[in-house]
Amino acid sequence: MERRDFHYYEARAQDVKLEDITSCEKNANIIRMLRDDDPNLRDLTICQINDRYYSVSYFVIGEGDDLGWLGYFIGCSEHLQTLHIKYLPQEREHIEAFMEGINRNRSINNLMIRDLGGASFRGLRTFFTSNYNLGLLGLEYFDVGLECAQSIASVLGESSRESFKHLDFSRCNLSDEGFTEIVTALSIQPQLEELYFEGNNIGSMGCIALGATLRGWQTSNLRILDLDKNAIDDQGLEALIAGITNTTLKELKLSHNTMITGAGLRSLRNYFQSESCTLSKLALYGIDFGDEGAVALAEGLTRNKSLECLYFDPDDPGITITEVGWAAFSTLLCDPSTINSAYLSNHNILVIGDPDDYEDDTDTPSDIKQYLEWNRGRPHQAAICKILKSQPDLDMKPFFEWKLKFLPLVMNWFEG
Repeated sequence: MERRDFHYYEARAQDVKLEDITSCEKNANIIRMLRDDDPNLRDLTICQINDRYYSVSYFVIGEGDDLGWLGYFIGCSEHLQTLHIKYLPQEREHIEAFMEGINRNRSINNLMIRDLGGASFRGLRTFFTSNYNLGLLGLEYFDVGLECAQSIASVLGESSRESFKHLDFSRCNLSDEGFTEIVTALSIQPQLEELYFEGNNIGSMGCIALGATLRGWQTSNLRILDLDKNAIDDQGLEALIAGITNTTLKELKLSHNTMITGAGLRSLRNYFQSESCTLSKLALYGIDFGDEGAVALAEGLTRNKSLECLYFDPDDPGITITEVGWAAFSTLLCDPSTINSAYLSNHNILVIGDPDDYEDDTDTPSDIKQYLEWNRGRPHQAAICKILKSQPDLDMKPFFEWKLKFLPLVMNWFEG
């Protein structure tokens, strides 16, 4: 049997009958659009017949579809931008020919894979080292065992591309060891902006490795880090935060890592109070951090200027915050001890709790809701409202007309 490599397909491309290499007219039309480099075909999904929803850009694999030809024409396309591989049959020879074709593509900037038909990720090495347009790699729901993780790490650790910004390994059954392999390889990818690892089995080992990678990035562009629903504990969190301090991170998702405790959240304190902290959103849904965690967060966020949203569900029966914890949040937002304390309270936090449940939220005290509402206005107006509330006997309105410019002198006069 003649080996079907690129030269085999290249020699027959002009004469091949599309009905002979596809299972239906719809698939033949997709091949035709790829062959003709039709600019209207920018997104392509390869899937099974039992996929519930599919459109004109869905190549539904059936009996008679030749994956080698499909891969060849994908490789030739200069307009295809998104390729989603949801299913490949367990036919090694055809899959290898398919992957050889993809390796020649230079236009794809979004590659999402759910199934490679048992083939090794190393088969796509040439694609990753030669495609300068790739911006996103997603392996959502792809079952990544340790050997597969090592293959992925081998490919990702070989070369860096400025265009490569987004990595999504959500719900991949990724083990702590596998995650460690992958994030260690990411040491040469400081241009990454978004990392999604929700719903895996990442623990302390993985967090230590990720922290080391982040610390090693001399210039970091990371904006979003999603680690929801893993197995991170206090030790892992501490190692992670040590690396995050070297980034310009905007959003950190740690929800449903149930082994994180209130004591563990104390490791955030130095990060929150550092001048390099750029974090604006922190998600802690499903973590029972209790009063100890509430106090740790409130103390850490004192004087912090970046965080705007602290997400958790106050009505979650698994969250046990008492008056002690809420008092810490209240003092964070408005410290009534002195005029200066009220003025220097946190006026930039807009959300503490669940913004989608404000109307039905019965656990968050009314004073905290009021402070947050003021914060959502202008910061200097929030400061004025808080000073008036905490110091009701002082007539400060003439000074507010100057937008607090003389407030230090006023405070020295009142407190002298």
